[in-house]
Amino acid sequence: MRVATIALLLNLVAKTEATGFRDLVEAATHRELKSNAAAVDGAEDQHRRAQNNCFTDQLPSAAWHPQYSSGWTNGFCRFTVDCNSPAYTSELACCRAAYAGQFSGTCLSSLPSPPTMSPTESGGLDMYYPDYTTSWIEAGCINTRPLPSGRPTYSSQIACCKGAYGGQVSGTCLSQLPSAPTMSPTETGGLDVYYADYATSWAVAGCINTRPFPGGRPTYSSQILCCKGAYGGQVSGTCLSQLPSAPTMSPTETGGLDVYYPDYDTSWAEAGCINTRPMPSGRPTYNTRASCCKNAYAGQTSGMCLSQLPSPPTMSPTESGGLSIYYPDYGTSWPLAGCINTRPLPSGRPTYSSQILCCRGAYAGQTSGTCLSQLPSPPTMSPTAAGGLDVYYPDYATSWAEAGCINTRPLPSGRPTYSSRILCCRGAYGGQTSGKCLSQLPSPPTMSPTEAGGLDVYYPDYETAFGEAGCINTRPLPNGRPSYSSQILCCRGAYAGQTSGTCLSQLPSPPTMSPTAAGGLDVYYPDYATSWAEAGCINTRPLPSGRPTYSSRILCCRGAYGGQTSGKCLSQLPSPPTMSPTAAGGLDVYYPDYATTWSEAGCINDRPLPSGRPSYSTQESCCRGAYGGQSSRRCMCEAVGVCYSCTCGTESQRTTAGCTLTCS
Repeated sequence: MRVATIALLLNLVAKTEATGFRDLVEAATHRELKSNAAAVDGAEDQHRRAQNNCFTDQLPSAAWHPQYSSGWTNGFCRFTVDCNSPAYTSELACCRAAYAGQFSGTCLSSLPSPPTMSPTESGGLDMYYPDYTTSWIEAGCINTRPLPSGRPTYSSQIACCKGAYGGQVSGTCLSQLPSAPTMSPTETGGLDVYYADYATSWAVAGCINTRPFPGGRPTYSSQILCCKGAYGGQVSGTCLSQLPSAPTMSPTETGGLDVYYPDYDTSWAEAGCINTRPMPSGRPTYNTRASCCKNAYAGQTSGMCLSQLPSPPTMSPTESGGLSIYYPDYGTSWPLAGCINTRPLPSGRPTYSSQILCCRGAYAGQTSGTCLSQLPSPPTMSPTAAGGLDVYYPDYATSWAEAGCINTRPLPSGRPTYSSRILCCRGAYGGQTSGKCLSQLPSPPTMSPTEAGGLDVYYPDYETAFGEAGCINTRPLPNGRPSYSSQILCCRGAYAGQTSGTCLSQLPSPPTMSPTAAGGLDVYYPDYATSWAEAGCINTRPLPSGRPTYSSRILCCRGAYGGQTSGKCLSQLPSPPTMSPTAAGGLDVYYPDYATTWSEAGCINDRPLPSGRPSYSTQESCCRGAYGGQSSRRCMCEAVGVCYSCTCGTESQRTTAGCTLTCS
């Protein structure tokens, strides 16, 4: 009994010790795994930090880098030291990040154990996407692996066809469905709606219901509604003539319409109102010829429109044979003109109820007084003291430096007035250096100078060239000139970028300008004095006013000359970076060519990519995004080929390419 108990206790102790031993092993293993993971993460961070400091004296450690020089299709990752591409800790991580959508799979195939890409049913993806590598009219939706980057996807092939090829005339996409839908025509083999025939010139086109329906075309429930909506002003009447029962156009009186419209095809002086069929599109209409003449030819001097009425109205003159209103005579020069009431009233001319009101409104500042002198009883102009007005105004007829304020009659129209001459001088000639205006006052004010004969403020000398100018306090202060409480503040505010240093040199104790290392500033700025293609970043003293600054030359080059084709700025660095080109010298993205006129431009992938330019994964997607409304279709012709449209290439080129287009 005792022996059995001892054996049982020994057995329990052994199990407990074994369990504790396994726990210790698992804990140690877990700590080792965490330590290894932390080491990997630390190495990754170390690579990233090294990558960010690539242009310092210390090179980063070797890592996996994408080889852009092999192009996108043949690109792969190599374990090397590279300052011009992102670094990765493993070849697999590099392939996944840098060549995620690579059709050829070159990068992944170079791995020691390439991953398998097991296809879904029928060898493809479980989603569909549009085939942008085929011309739009011949393309369809596919599920071929791998899925191109940025391509829209659809849950089914028919949903893809409807979304990406909704207006495809050829019907290629729908024809590739396992059970292609039938398009049973309605009456006369067509659709049950009508749309405008944009393929035919507007003057001879009509409305059709031919299948298939072009995408984006407006539709109408009947052919006659389509003709009215899309061809309302068609002179030829082609659209209406194609109706099963074409409407008759019964003329009104004298074979015309029952409305009248102005005849824009005849010169305005000789034109009138007509009701000839058909009525031009957008032309204003009137119920009677008389109302048309009054509205469209109200100021017609010849009276041609009114003379065409069955009973032309008589034009009984008012007093002295004229109108009962007056208007300014624009046919005579302004100093010799007056107000008249001669018939007919010119169109758009302002009118007044009396001749004197017209003179006051249209010839208020007329020096000659011609208009007022034509009144039956011209008013007298009794002068004020000294023969003038009781207000003063600036003399714009004299040069500004020699002019003053006067009260001579009559007051010119639109001239500002002041209640006294001194107020006029202050308001209109505040900065007059000559002091001519103030000198004409009965008691001219004295101008007691401040210290050294000048003002107690300083202002920039705009009369001297910027490179040679400084700040002065000479009296009087020019009108509108900025002023500063001291000469040095004026130099800093008005001549901060003056290279010559003339302004600062005029100070009683000019400041010294000790240069930094290598004689320059400790910041860099773009050299605007050199053409952009040949310019770089400099730190020459002094810093021009308003110029952006950067803490290093390479940051300045990236910020100010990011799209510089010549690479001049980067070439001036102590250790210029290398710029390895891709295959065929181009980028793997496309961008719109802003250097060419819009109608003739396309999408290119020339290096380098201009700063701020939008980019697209394919040339076709670039054309659709940047040149979607291009009438010449130049971009799409280059991206898709001559079979894209009848405007692409010549007829022989389309025939050679096997295009199925029907081009008239």
